[in-house]
Amino acid sequence: MMDRFTSIGQAVKHVIDNMPVGTQFHGNELHAMVAMVYPKARDAYVDTVMRKARQYRRECFKCLSYTTSKYERI
Repeated sequence: MMDRFTSIGQAVKHVIDNMPVGTQFHGNELHAMVAMVYPKARDAYVDTVMRKARQYRRECFKCLSYTTSKYERI
C-alpha cells in the first residue's frame, strides 16, 4: 500500500474520491488522511495538501469556513 502512490497529488485524489459525500473535514484532517496512504506527505505543509486538493478536486468540496479551514465533500 505504501508504494501505491508516487505523489501527494495522487494521494489527495484517492482520499477525496473515497470520502463519502457530506463528510466535513479540516485542512489538518485531510493532511493526516493523505499521510496515512502516502507516508512521504507526513512532513509536507498542510497548505501543500490543500493546494493539490484545489488543483485536482476543486469541484469535489466546498469551503465552509476560511478562518477555521473547514470543508465539506460535495
